[in-house]
Amino acid sequence: MEKELAEIRKEIVEARNLVIKNDNLLKNLGSDLKVMAKKQESFERKQWVSSGVAYLAFAALAATVGILGAQGYVAQARSEIETLTVTAAEATAAATAAKAELDASREGSKAALAAYLKLDAGTAEEREQAAMQLAQVDKTRLSRLEARALDDRGRAIIQSLADEKYAAGRTAYLRRNYKESAAEIGKAMALWPEHPEADDYAFYLGSAAIENQTYDVAAANLQRFVDKAKGRKNKDYAYLLLGQAYEMLGQKDKAEAALREGIQNYPASDFYRPMRGRLSRLRKAAAE
Repeated sequence: MEKELAEIRKEIVEARNLVIKNDNLLKNLGSDLKVMAKKQESFERKQWVSSGVAYLAFAALAATVGILGAQGYVAQARSEIETLTVTAAEATAAATAAKAELDASREGSKAALAAYLKLDAGTAEEREQAAMQLAQVDKTRLSRLEARALDDRGRAIIQSLADEKYAAGRTAYLRRNYKESAAEIGKAMALWPEHPEADDYAFYLGSAAIENQTYDVAAANLQRFVDKAKGRKNKDYAYLLLGQAYEMLGQKDKAEAALREGIQNYPASDFYRPMRGRLSRLRKAAAE
């Protein structure tokens, strides 16, 4: 009996120990479950934070792309606006230039027509003024038909007037009316610069200009005469006058050159000694 009771007590103790062991295991399991639950909560929080950061990064990236796209569109729009502005300015300038050209052509046509109608009408002075106006018309601004009409109709009248002026200037020169001579020949040269005898008439104009003390006109026309006139008549006298004209203008080198050329070309001239005398005086003045 005692043996059985001892076994029963033994089993009870073992069972009690087993219960205590199981209880400890359950407690450890509960503690492990709590730790795992906390880890799971921490992981879930980290996952939510990572998702939020990812969403924010994606949103920022999308916004950046949108802003850059908008900036690129704005830059392209500005470039197109600048190009269109330059094109518009060029078109406006071209239109303004075309309008100015058209206005100038109209004014040229009006002036040409007015001068053309006066060529056969009015007094001699009015016809002369009309011829002068016609000669000054810029034919590049006229149509081909207008320019042709002016050339065909106006040339004969202008040349006729120029011939009259050249002849009147020479006659006035021979009368020693140098002021009238210079005026008439000057008008004739303006009317018909390409006159076949214009280079010869340059002598009368230059010589008359010496008497009128307009030495710049004298020098230009006398130089033209000695350089271009075909004949030899009056050239020795022209060199003497040319030296005088350049001297009065203060161009001593040109004066000496003209006198030396006259002395060399016309050693037997009646004006040889006056040319040498003037040249010697110029050299002496330069040496002093």
